[in-house]
Amino acid sequence: MSRVAKETAEERLEELKKEVNTAAYINDAVERISWVLSGEIFEMQEKNECRQG
Repeated sequence: MSRVAKETAEERLEELKKEVNTAAYINDAVERISWVLSGEIFEMQEKNECRQG
């Protein structure tokens, strides 16, 4: 990796570390996780209902 690319990657990593530690990022992450889990729960319920007839 070139020195410039490495410096850019390190700068970006530092930016991401700062972003992850914000309340807005955490709230968005929790919201995304809840949407994914809710979708999976509904899919499981539908599959179980189909099996039970």
